[in-house]
Parts: sequence; C-alpha cells; structure tokens
Amino acid sequence: MNNVWVRALRRLKRMVNQHSFETWIKSIRYDGYRRGVLRLTVSNESHRCWVNDNYLSLMRVAARDVCKREVDVQVELNGSTEPGKKMSPASRFAFQATSDQIRPRGVLLSPTNGNLTFESFVSGECNEFARAACLKVAQSPAAAYNPLFIFGQPGVGKTHLLCAVAHYIRIHHKPLSVLYQTAEDFTNTLVESIATKQMAGFRAKYRSLDALLIDDVQFIQAKNKTQEVLFYTFNALYDLGRQIVISSDRRPEELHFVQEKLVSRLGSGLVVDLASPDVALKVEILRKKAEKAKFPLPTEIAYYIADRSPSSVRQLEALLTRVKAYAELKLLPLTLDSAKAALNGYGGGEGCSSNGLSVKAIQSKVASYCGLRLENLMSRDRDRNVVRARQIAMYLCRELLGESYPKIGKMFSGMCHAAAIHSHKVVVTRLKTDPVLRSVVDALKKELNGAKPDGGGDKQSLINWAAKP
Repeated sequence: MNNVWVRALRRLKRMVNQHSFETWIKSIRYDGYRRGVLRLTVSNESHRCWVNDNYLSLMRVAARDVCKREVDVQVELNGSTEPGKKMSPASRFAFQATSDQIRPRGVLLSPTNGNLTFESFVSGECNEFARAACLKVAQSPAAAYNPLFIFGQPGVGKTHLLCAVAHYIRIHHKPLSVLYQTAEDFTNTLVESIATKQMAGFRAKYRSLDALLIDDVQFIQAKNKTQEVLFYTFNALYDLGRQIVISSDRRPEELHFVQEKLVSRLGSGLVVDLASPDVALKVEILRKKAEKAKFPLPTEIAYYIADRSPSSVRQLEALLTRVKAYAELKLLPLTLDSAKAALNGYGGGEGCSSNGLSVKAIQSKVASYCGLRLENLMSRDRDRNVVRARQIAMYLCRELLGESYPKIGKMFSGMCHAAAIHSHKVVVTRLKTDPVLRSVVDALKKELNGAKPDGGGDKQSLINWAAKP
C-alpha cells in the first residue's frame, strides 16, 4: 500500500526541518509493504547508508504511527545507479550539516568513556549490589529491573556503571539502540529543539530508543519544562517496553523542586545506592590503576594514599597521579617517603584535620546523636529535626576543622556558602542562651576529638532539643 508511505511522509515532514526533508527523505521511493515490512529504495549507496544511520528510527516511528503496529523499515538500492557511486563534496557537507539537527546531544559511546566497562569496574561490598543490578539490566534490557535508579555521592562510580550498561548492550544486543546522556545534555537538546521548532523530531528520536540512560538527573531540579518532557519520554519508553536507567547524587524522594509525578516514576523500579569505598577497595582501585598505567605501586604506598584520600574515586586517582608524577619529575624512586613528600598538604580526605577528624566523621556522629540516618542529614529535608542537626554539624565543621563556608556547603549536598554561614550563626547565637545545647555540643566536641564523654551531654538531650519548637 503506497498509502502507508505517503502518510508516513506527512509525519516525517513535521519531524525534521524542511531542508533535511527535501534533501534526504522526499526522494526516497516506495517499493512495497507486506506483513509489517515497509520496503523503500534510494538511488545510491551513500544515500542509503546515511538514511539508515540518521533517519531510520524516525521512519520506523512514523510508520508505526500510521499502521498502529511495529513496522520494519528496509531501505535498499533501486538499481538505477551504480552501488559504489559517491556523494559530491557538496552533498557530503549537507549530510554533516543536517544530521546534527535531529541527533540528540550526547553520544552513544565516546572514546573518553570507552574504557568504562563492567570488566574495568572494581567492585567491593559497597558497590557489588549496584554492579550486579546494572549487569542484569544490560543482559536483559527491560526484562529485569525497569526503571533502574542508582544514587550515590559524586565520584563513586555512577557514570562508570551507566556507561558499562551502554557498552554491554551495544556489544551483546547489536540491533538495539542505546543512548547514554547527562541530564544537562538532555536539557540542552530540548532547548535547541524548542528554539528550532523540532520538537516532533525530538520526541520521535528519543522514543525510538531501546535503552535510555540519563546521568546526574538532579540537574533538572527547578527546570519544569525539562521535567515535563522527561516524564512523558519516560512514560512513552516504559509503555513500549524499553529500558530506562537513571543516576543521581540523591534518592528520588530527596530531589527538590521536582514534580511529584516524576519523582514517583523515577522511584517506581529498583533503587540501589553506591556507597563510598572502604580502604580495602581503595587499595584495590589504586592497584588496578597502577597496573593499567604500567608502573609498580608498593602496597604500603597504596595504603598510605587510601588512608589519606577522600571517598571520591576521582580524587583518589588524582592523588595517585600526584605521587607518580612527583617521583618521576624529581627523579626519585617511588617510596613511602617520596609519597609522603608528594602528598604533603594534600589528601587526608576532603575536609580532614591533622588528627584525622573529617567532615564525614562529624556528619555521622551528629546524625547518630540526633537519631537520624546519615542520608537524612545529608539531604535538603526541611523537617525541623533535620535542619537543626544539620546546623550543628555545619557549626562543628567550622569550629573543629576550620573549613571555609563554601567547602562546608559543598560537603552537605552542594548547599551554598550562605546556608553554611547561616547555620553557624544560628548555633553560635543559641549556645549563648541554651545550656542543654551547650552541654551536648561540648560533649560532641570531646568525642570527636577522641576524648571519652563525661556525661555532660547525651543523645536524648540533643534529640529533644532538635525536636522542640
């Protein structure tokens, strides 16, 4: 039925810009439709390859909308020209110019993330559950856990796992189309599509994917239009039985200024967390990195770096690079002494003091005293108990570690420095008039500095103080 292609053409005309349609789609010839297969022809091999690479998914969507069923679109040569006929330079330039207008910003797999595979992911107790879930999804897209939501603080391996899923699907499920993209790039693609009046093409392109992987979804907080489009894209893919994987630096319910219906969708499947690596896993990561870089790393140096490193794997790698570079540039053997010299003034963990006290330790201790989970303290929850506990933790970070306000805010889920200043000021003011708070804060300081508590303050006192109006 030639009518199928005629109607599909009308839809395609609305999906791409006029120049693209006139140049690459209008000249395609109908060759037959039978049992769910739409056969089309073009005049040369270059045209066929380009259409298959850049427009085939849109054509399938258009044909599916017309036929109300999945349609296999096949584009072949019509035999009127030689198979090896090349495009003119002008045509080749036009190909490059027009293709970007329908391609989502972001890459399926780039040389940069090409090494981020399951094989190169170093797993331990803190991340083995997340790795296993991602591998299962990659092995059986949309049949295992859909959607899959991964959360964890920056630098613990979320991007690595998402790229590993994309790699695995492309290698082991070649017919499937998979896209890994950051939430920022998704937003930028959306903005460009709106500006160029290409929303039909945007929707068709994303909804034709077999697997969509969105990294750092917290970026869409307070971006209502992006949230709306992502919600409907999510629904369309889910209803079609396509795989969705999302990552964030916080749980779905802790995303702020995000529409409730989207939060509900994001958390409707399997939600897994990536915890910070322990010392043993840090050492194993360092060993793998050194092995890949082909330089020997003595075990004692690996443990020294691991003990001084923050929880971020990226920062762990930075310390290793510094140790290696210091020895090479100073023409020194790689020893524990050279490592100590290289890291003098570095490391110790982000937000660590000379006695080993860290922001993390303060956060954990205050959360425990207030009867909260660490995740609650680290969230942006506005519940009174959480807010007051967070204020005390920020105050202690300033008093005991001498950290700058911007760094304190950053260590508490990326809050601004003004929030840290306000928290410190609130606690300082209340300490002058509240003996219960003063007693408990003194007890916290002693415990955090390694002294045994003298009974001057207790957990219940702080819990009661945090809860009072």
